[in-house]
Order: sequence, then C-alpha cells, then structure tokens
Amino acid sequence: MRLHRRIPQLFGYDLIHIQRNHPTLESHLKFLFEKLNINIVLDVGANRGQYGCLLREMGFTGDIISFEPLKEAYQELLQSSAGDVKWHTYNCALGSVSETTEINFTSSSVFASFLNPNEYAKEVRSEQVQIDQKETVEVKKLDDVFEEVISKCSGTNHQIYLKMDTQGFDQEVFKGAEKSIEQIAALQSEIAILPLYEEMPDYIESMTAFREKGFELTGLFPVSRDHDSLFLIEMDCVMRRKS
Repeated sequence: MRLHRRIPQLFGYDLIHIQRNHPTLESHLKFLFEKLNINIVLDVGANRGQYGCLLREMGFTGDIISFEPLKEAYQELLQSSAGDVKWHTYNCALGSVSETTEINFTSSSVFASFLNPNEYAKEVRSEQVQIDQKETVEVKKLDDVFEEVISKCSGTNHQIYLKMDTQGFDQEVFKGAEKSIEQIAALQSEIAILPLYEEMPDYIESMTAFREKGFELTGLFPVSRDHDSLFLIEMDCVMRRKS
C-alpha cells in the first residue's frame, strides 16, 4: 500500500480513490469555469493557499481572493501568493456577523474551527481535532467586504465562484452573503454526511439552504470516509445558479 493512502488510515479514515472513468473535482471545475466564464474565485478558508495553487495548476488565470484568519497559516498563504498580482489575500474569516472571536486551533491548521468537535470526530479524528489552544481572530460578513475586494479585481464583467472550506462554518459564511450572493454564479462547499462538529449542519440542511437561494447541484466529490465502517464523512459539493 502506498504511503499517501496509508497515512490517513492511521487516523481512522480513508481518502477516496478516484477511478479513471470518474470525473475529479479539478476536471469538473475546469468545465464549469469555462461554461460560466468564471474569472473571480472567492477562496474562503484558504489555509496555506492550497486551493489557490490548485487553481493555478488547473490553468485558471483570473483573480483569486483568499481569506484566512490564522496568523501562521496566513503567513504561509502570503508566500504561496507572492508574485501573483491577481491573487489577493485577507487575514480574516468570513461569517454571519462581523466580530472578533476565538477559533479552536488544532495540531493541524487544516482542522481549525470555530465549532467544537463532536463525539464522532473525537472517535475518528481524535488527534487532528484535539484542541491545543485558541486564537483570537477577526470575522467579517462577505456583504460588508464584497465591494472592496471585488474592486481590486481586473475587468468589469465579473463571474464569481464562491469556494468555502471552513470546518463546519460554511453555512455561517453563506448567511453573511445575503446580499452579495446574488452576484455569485456558482459555489463549492465541503458538506458533511456525518457531521464532525457540534451544531454543524448535515448535507441535507446545507444543500437545502443553497437551493433556497437558487443554486442547483452540478457535482459531488467524496473527500473522506470512516475506514472501519466505510461511511462517507465529507464531500465537496459544487452548485451553480439556475439562471
């Protein structure tokens, strides 16, 4: 067994293997971006810039606007985006209210969350969701910063894609975009089949909220599953506006 597949299993869950005849998230995004002429990506929960780097590797040449609240991860994000004049970064989180609050900081910044891990998370991801400390961060509503961040982008005919990966906080990000959501052509959210955090909505609640705002599903891409039960834990959900 290859090392990259063995490591996740040590923590009790599997990365999903993509067969050759199954579309990947990357190939789906390439098709979607071309179809909708996407030229701006709002990268919410940017961490160290992994998603932005993926977009550039895909050949995306539009503007990337990344939001990352953690100080250490943000410094790495700055390094990832250095020299890219169309990659803009902000050291804050997005949520349903503008405030200063604490975020749970784990051994891996990828799993940092405003929510507390539930009992299931402690069972399948005990080491990764163990809260080591808290960090005070700034949270803003997308509605409050939308015009400012979009004004830094090139061109005028903006076709915007909203990507959210915030460890259980995506719906709060979405609630903070009540006005600006009308200008979003498509979105991506990491939804939970089996929620890992207290008060985290499951995939039915999440997809219902997106559909109520006029979005319909274009693709679901498994992210992780429980190694013992084979139950899916998380999926990347991609949706586009109906009209």
